Amino acid sequence: MSGTNSATKQPNNRPLKESVRWLAMESVQRILFKEAFIHETVSDVLTTHSLSEADRKLLTELIYGTVQHYLTIDALLRQHVKRANRVKKWLWALLLVSLYQHYYLSQIPDYALVDEAVRITKKRGNQSLSRFTNGVLRNVLREVPNLDALYQQFQSLPWEERISQQYSLPKVWVTYFNQRFGKERTEKLAQSFNQRASMTIRISDHAIDRETEIVGALTAEGLNVEASSITPHAYQVTNGTPVHTQAFKNGELTIQDASAQLAAVALDAQPGDKVLDACAAPGGKTVQLAEKVAPNGHVISQDIQENKLNKINDNIDRMNVAKQVTVKVGDATKLSQTYAKETFDRILIDAPCSGVGLFRRKPDTKYHKSLQDLTSLQAIQKDILNDAVSVLKPGGVLVYSTCTITNEENQAVVEQLLDNHPELMITSISGRQQLLDQAQTSQGTIEILPDMFQSDGFFIARFEKEN
Repeated sequence: MSGTNSATKQPNNRPLKESVRWLAMESVQRILFKEAFIHETVSDVLTTHSLSEADRKLLTELIYGTVQHYLTIDALLRQHVKRANRVKKWLWALLLVSLYQHYYLSQIPDYALVDEAVRITKKRGNQSLSRFTNGVLRNVLREVPNLDALYQQFQSLPWEERISQQYSLPKVWVTYFNQRFGKERTEKLAQSFNQRASMTIRISDHAIDRETEIVGALTAEGLNVEASSITPHAYQVTNGTPVHTQAFKNGELTIQDASAQLAAVALDAQPGDKVLDACAAPGGKTVQLAEKVAPNGHVISQDIQENKLNKINDNIDRMNVAKQVTVKVGDATKLSQTYAKETFDRILIDAPCSGVGLFRRKPDTKYHKSLQDLTSLQAIQKDILNDAVSVLKPGGVLVYSTCTITNEENQAVVEQLLDNHPELMITSISGRQQLLDQAQTSQGTIEILPDMFQSDGFFIARFEKEN
């Protein structure tokens, strides 16, 4: 989320405990040191505090950006603070937020940044701590005045440590990606995780005859949109808020990452098909599939977590496809116990995964995921796929997708599935030549890395069952 120039001074009449930087300090402390989820934390703080639109944007930027660049700023601070581990977590979070603002944002003078950090420290702690904050920030800003000087601090480090600290990627993932992709690709990946996560919209199939008109209306409403290079009828939004547009309210468009859209495109559902979306929440792909099977087909949209079904229902209602969809609780590892043999023409398994492809969109996760997660998730993924084959009709299509870029959850799972089910064969996704040129693997699957198209990291394997 870094790199914007939206920093503004706080209104003089706002209580200090309601200031953007105080709220950012508290939020960052919860996320980094209490393992709160970043999306939920930001949503909670925006819901419970009355902020102007500019302050909402700045607060979101400060939280996401500080978390995104945590290891970089933390390493810098530790060079300037003796016994850093003894500093109170809330104060460390305040220092992180303040330095993120200095190095990655602009339009706020250093004296104002330091002054507010000192006032917050005095209010939250005491006079002695405020002197500590003043001294640390002034020393750091004097000795390391800008981002170039900050990055220069890391150049003499061994390669893995440099990548980890410069790009704020835990060393375990630097090592993993280096073993898998090599140094050059690993650095590109690490850099891409710190770019702003793009927002992509998809025009509904029911509205594509009006696509030009809709895009024109979005522009008139203040959005900047650019056509996606990897999925049809999709547009990256570089400025503006789609949920406030008339087209969104009318169910003519939905918000969905381009990589995720491609999974439903790969399934290639046809009018009249009976389709299973086995791990469906939040329902974006269910909507895509329902549009394709209309008017006589049907989609069963299931998820194991009942509390997520409301989100699916909200999506299908807003997008006007509820007639084509049955929403239900269902365990994807028990499909053969739930449905009759050879029931479905098409099955989409957007499997539970580590989410390593989402490090840019969910920067908190890169600090909490471990390699052990890959093994436990792989077992679930294999169970789901092996069970799904029995409820797929001969001649049917099965698509397996994840939002991760690990071999254990992707290529290894596909190899095992093919070994167990010789009736399956991998088939390619047609018509997306630019995508195939860059993202198709020797296995015949699609692996989109986050540095390729400014989209989430994603994996797609398309199988056909012998007729």
